[in-house]
Amino acid sequence: MNETYTLEVLAQMTGISTQTLVQYQEHGIIHPQFDDDTVRCLRRLEHLRETCEMNLSGIKLLQHLLEEVEQLRQDLRARR
Repeated sequence: MNETYTLEVLAQMTGISTQTLVQYQEHGIIHPQFDDDTVRCLRRLEHLRETCEMNLSGIKLLQHLLEEVEQLRQDLRARR
């Protein structure tokens, strides 16, 4: 099981402000239980946000699509 982190620790690990993390949580971009998967997700999303200049709606859509892709990968692995 992954270690979980507080909001403050997550902010330190990712370099994202606690205010932004709360916004992401309120918009369903990240789940309230912060773990290593959350850290990886946030790093990827922040990189894309910075390089593609995405707004909050774009980030939410992107996160949803990435979750769908991951679910499809898991389904495919289970069928093999």
